[in-house]
Amino acid sequence: MTAAATAAFLAPPAALAGAGGKVRPAYCAGRWYPKDAEALAARVDDLLKQASPPEPAGKPVAIIAPHAGYRFSAPVAAEAYAALRGHTFHRVIVLAFSHQHSLMHRGIDVPKHLAAYSTPLGELPLDRQACETLLANDLFSSRPGLDRGEHSLELQLPFLQRVLGEFRLVPLLVGQLEPEEHTRAAAAILPLLDGDTLLVTSTDFTHFGPNFGYVPFTRDIPDKLHALADGAAAPIQVADFDGFQAHLDKTDDTICGRVPVALLLRILSMRGGAEGVRAAFDTSGRLLKDWSSSVTYQSFVFTDRKGTLGTGERETLLRLARETAQAYLQTKPRPKVDRAALPEKLLEKACCFVTFENQGRLRGCIGNLRASVPLYQAVTGNAISACRDQRFAYDPVTVEELDSIDIEISYLTPMQPIDRPEDIVVGRHGLLIVLDRASGVLLPQVAYERGWPREEFLAQVCRKAGLPPDAWKRPEAKIYSFEAEVFGEGE
Repeated sequence: MTAAATAAFLAPPAALAGAGGKVRPAYCAGRWYPKDAEALAARVDDLLKQASPPEPAGKPVAIIAPHAGYRFSAPVAAEAYAALRGHTFHRVIVLAFSHQHSLMHRGIDVPKHLAAYSTPLGELPLDRQACETLLANDLFSSRPGLDRGEHSLELQLPFLQRVLGEFRLVPLLVGQLEPEEHTRAAAAILPLLDGDTLLVTSTDFTHFGPNFGYVPFTRDIPDKLHALADGAAAPIQVADFDGFQAHLDKTDDTICGRVPVALLLRILSMRGGAEGVRAAFDTSGRLLKDWSSSVTYQSFVFTDRKGTLGTGERETLLRLARETAQAYLQTKPRPKVDRAALPEKLLEKACCFVTFENQGRLRGCIGNLRASVPLYQAVTGNAISACRDQRFAYDPVTVEELDSIDIEISYLTPMQPIDRPEDIVVGRHGLLIVLDRASGVLLPQVAYERGWPREEFLAQVCRKAGLPPDAWKRPEAKIYSFEAEVFGEGE
């Protein structure tokens, strides 16, 4: 950034309060991070310059960053924020919480009469339309003063300002949520997640020592704190909501932002999962060389899961599915396919499902679980079968309706036996359960779009097989998982 650009950036912006809203002051400046604008900009820029984050596999969709005083956790945070360089976002949703009121606060706080957040680097305008949209949901409310003096959200803002420049902020303070409320809250936030919206979650990790009331071990403290951090990181990196909750239940890990993290994982799982990488790790025990009391810091970067089919291959399969369905409904022969013109990937034997929906209403969904024909033939065959799905025998798809049908294809990975149900990740896995002569299968999106917890997913697959909902627990039940590359028309 040139000197002129830096001066312009540090210059006080036009006051947003005069535009009809209040500005939240920078309560923590001068205590948790530098109060002087030039010193703060230089500090953040230096940390970003020194950072060497893992190369993300695409544009980041979310990060997790710590929020201790900058002398402690800012280098760890910088590793995640540095991964945002070169990307643009017009909106940032920050999932934070109130340290003072977190145990008494239920639901999610959204500022109602606030126009901006202030830091020494300037004022950050709020996305008022997004805030009002969330406030229309009964899980979201506005509690004036809840964020007074709170640092978990504020400490993220200077990094965002230096990396992203201009954007609109949606500041959320997440209180206590029941398990099903995570799903409801995620469903409310999901419509805001266009390709230019970033999710930021603020949390420190294990708070160890008598001062925090958490002393699960007294020997090999550095190694055991690292192992505890690894235990939390494992489900986080695959957006495994159930796995993260299991880690908390097993260890009582004192992660201060556990509820915002859980909400992030539910959001990511309900949009089809994500690939997460740990960007950095450190502890205050190492920094201070005092292990009697220590706080763990971790940061993560998340990107969308990548498929193996290219855009052209997906478009070809969707075109073949539609043309085949149209020919079938018009009682015409299947369209001829020039195998020589098809990409090699489409000639490999594979499993897939073809789904028909009309304005969100299921009209047919049929697939093959045995890879006996090339992928393109599996798609065309399943497209015909979806037209005559027996569940809609009295109301079948017609050729007149076809123009209103959206076609979705789920390209499946091979089935893998599951020995431990806890290895199932909602948002990533589909399931097949076989018991005696009964079997049931559900695609990954059936579970993640509904925000089912793992055990509900297992129960629903059993019901699909005509079995009792807890039949998956029987020793003779066989459980298989698979992943699906899901794509549809209009994407």
